[in-house]
Amino acid sequence: MERIVINKLGPIGHCDVEINDFMVFTGPQASGKSTIAKSIFFFKNIKNLILMQINKRFFGENDTMRLSIKNRLIKEIRSNFLQTFGSTWCMDNDMSVEYHYTNSVCIKICLKNDPVSPNYIWIEPSEKLSDFLAGYDKMEMDALTLARNNGGLKKSIDDFFENCEEVIYIPAGRSMMTLFSSQLMFVYSVMNDDQKRSLDYCTQNYLERIMQLKPSFSSSVQELIKNKIELTDIRIDRENLRQCADLMRQILHGEYRNIDGEERLQVGQERYVKINFASSGQQEAVWILNVVFYYLLNNKKAYFIIEEPESHLFPNAQKLITEFISLAKNNGNKVLLTTHSPYILGTINNMLYANRISEKVDKMKLDRIIHPLKWIEFKKMSAYYVEEGSIQSCVDEEFGAINNDVIDGASDEINNDYEEMADLYYASRAEVD
Repeated sequence: MERIVINKLGPIGHCDVEINDFMVFTGPQASGKSTIAKSIFFFKNIKNLILMQINKRFFGENDTMRLSIKNRLIKEIRSNFLQTFGSTWCMDNDMSVEYHYTNSVCIKICLKNDPVSPNYIWIEPSEKLSDFLAGYDKMEMDALTLARNNGGLKKSIDDFFENCEEVIYIPAGRSMMTLFSSQLMFVYSVMNDDQKRSLDYCTQNYLERIMQLKPSFSSSVQELIKNKIELTDIRIDRENLRQCADLMRQILHGEYRNIDGEERLQVGQERYVKINFASSGQQEAVWILNVVFYYLLNNKKAYFIIEEPESHLFPNAQKLITEFISLAKNNGNKVLLTTHSPYILGTINNMLYANRISEKVDKMKLDRIIHPLKWIEFKKMSAYYVEEGSIQSCVDEEFGAINNDVIDGASDEINNDYEEMADLYYASRAEVD
């Protein structure tokens, strides 16, 4: 199982967690949830950096660097680290992050201090990974070209890391990016590479992804499913997609369309709202829904990292979007969520409970409450509470659920305040009487 270890990075003092199929991080704001999520994205994306550097090294027309693949990769990792986490000058000297892909494949990043390069980012691939990268330096050009043309290059990297999933990061603050969607596309298109690197790397990756996917949504969701079934031989889970389409309509109160570059929310046969005039909740939700649906429709393996899916949504819609995200885990996909919402956590508990009692109750009646595709296996789920730089599991092993103290903590404080005020009120009345 994959594993990440973080020491003194951002708000995180220490974190050592295994990467599970469905992960949830909750806790107060600025506690480090995003730092963990970004760290996992950063390391999982290194597979793409390896493929990119091999292509640039051997097939780049204007490439003048005569570095080895390993040294090229280290250079790119260093650049991405700074773009993701910011300057090292404000980091602790003992900062270190390491990611274990397999028992023998890992990468460690720390700061190295010397008189020439203080706070220098030191990147240390494991011996097996170094040997793997060196193998490409020795490959004949004909063999590399053949591997590249038939998809073997990517497959060999996936096989080495024992992982074929693409990592997808969907950040918080999506409504602002959706609101200025058309302007962002123009601004981004005229930016040079140095200007693009000034953006947070996770945000840049998200923007590039949605700009690529927008033209794919010129038709209705039902038409997209129908065309995929009729025009391709890709195997798809029709029921899973049907459930997705139904939830998308309920959450958005319409359907997203991209018509000749204009983004719309179709709310009726002849009625639509331009996406920049839609509600903030619709703007926050739309690209969670679209991205997940696209990967399920095209049967692409993915690891979805979704920050604060509850943003700007009414509690009922928070429940629905959690159920939608649970459908993303099917087809061998994996999910990581960060959240502040008790409604998100409560809905996850319901899906865990449905799976737990499925063999003990009338299954047809249970299916009508929560569809089986939404159920979550407890052993494939991890939940953590992050606060003041520390991280601890918040699952109740006995009941197979997220601990109620995490879900009800704020409600308890509110209720306690009310009870104290009520006691004060009745005490004052008693004195008067």
